Amino acid sequence: MRDLVLDLAEYSIRAALLLYLCKDIILLKEKYRSVGKVLFFLQAFLVSFCLSHFHVLNRLLRDEENMQNISSHSILSLIVVFLCSFAAMDILYQGKRLAKIYLLSVYCTILEMVRFMLHSIWLFITNACNMRMYDRAVAGEIDVDQFARYLGQIQFWGMLIFSLGTALCMYTVIRLYRRYQITLVTDISREGLRFLMLIPVIGTVLDITWRILFYYQKGATIEFLYDRHGSMYVVIPLVSVLCLAGIVLSSRIYAELLHSEEQKNSLLFYKQQLTDMTEHVRELERLYDGIRGMRHDINNYVADMEQLLYSESGKGRMSEHVQSEAREYLRNMQNAASALSLRFGTGNPVTDVILNRKWHICAQENILFGGEFIYPAGLMIEAFDLGIVLNNALDNAIEACRKIRDDGRREISFRGYEKGPMFFIVVENSCDGSALRFKDGRIKTTKADEAVHGLGMSNMKRCVEKYYGTMQFEAAGDKFTLTVMMQGREGSPDQRGGEAL
Repeated sequence: MRDLVLDLAEYSIRAALLLYLCKDIILLKEKYRSVGKVLFFLQAFLVSFCLSHFHVLNRLLRDEENMQNISSHSILSLIVVFLCSFAAMDILYQGKRLAKIYLLSVYCTILEMVRFMLHSIWLFITNACNMRMYDRAVAGEIDVDQFARYLGQIQFWGMLIFSLGTALCMYTVIRLYRRYQITLVTDISREGLRFLMLIPVIGTVLDITWRILFYYQKGATIEFLYDRHGSMYVVIPLVSVLCLAGIVLSSRIYAELLHSEEQKNSLLFYKQQLTDMTEHVRELERLYDGIRGMRHDINNYVADMEQLLYSESGKGRMSEHVQSEAREYLRNMQNAASALSLRFGTGNPVTDVILNRKWHICAQENILFGGEFIYPAGLMIEAFDLGIVLNNALDNAIEACRKIRDDGRREISFRGYEKGPMFFIVVENSCDGSALRFKDGRIKTTKADEAVHGLGMSNMKRCVEKYYGTMQFEAAGDKFTLTVMMQGREGSPDQRGGEAL
């Protein structure tokens, strides 16, 4: 009865540790949010407990007449447990199957390495205690009944300590692993999963090898691996500890790589912000320099026109030559003023400069460019965050139009408007539909340098997520549409702490 209670507690703790490993690292599907954890716990508990105690299943999976087969056939039990857990996880949890296989591999490797590590120590201590009791029985210090009773107590308390030690060590390792596994497993790339699975795969191979070699039976004689090679009392725990450390350290290394990549992207993000700011300043300087130049030249224009009109005023009727000269002067003044005019006025200098600069580019490349954009002055959205989104969206639209040979099909339209606390940006552009490629629900670049390409989209996504927004695209025929939603907060401009430029 005590053994049954001990086994119930042991398999319950194992199932609970599996749930602890999965917590916040992999998410339940929406329809199983309320009962998914309970179902997964029951599956993990029942499968392991039944394989351990149901004699019919034991006879199917093992040949109990052969100790060597008991050792090697126990591998089949592990496979059954793994497959059942994977099937349950695949039904109840979201994400890629490779990520689920990895997570279960981590759990199984931690369980087996901890058990092998403690089993060597436990076996060494219990054998020493048994030999001590045997020597006392031979010496006549205890009788046969006392000897049998002592052996039973040693076996029970040894198994209890072994089970508690296994649970404690597993909890410690899983907790260390979770400290560095800060992202959802399902969000890790395939390359990252392959890197992380290296240690669990090595641990699985070691586990299978040790289980095959654990017993050696020759006739009626059964030899244990530790009896044949006493050094295994040290080698197996050492290798197990190294494998457990490898699981934790590989998770830490990958977390540091992600952090380093995030820092790199942040530097590129701020570099692009600086580049955009420099472009804004240059555009404003061009406008201001032009205005200063016009102020200087306007006096000459006025003086020339006055002199021209004054010289002709006494002649009654202005000659055609003078009229032509006057019209030419006025045309030059109009052209100079037009060059400095802002075609789009959004209510903010940052977005004004971006839209007008893109308009000049499109005008030079025969791309129709137009739309309406009203800066959300009542929402707490920083001008430069909005500028990064708008700048990259229009750059991508211009790049798509450049690939179209027919000038008549090149067109870009945009809208920027508020709807309650939300601000929407919609950019539509012509595109070569046959050249679009998609991968994992995203546009796949056609450029050779994939690492550099997509930085703009990444920066846009960063800005959008800053305001708890979303970014969606749709390609229909020769038309591409990007829709950005950013969530602001209603307030006065004074509450926003000022805006750049």
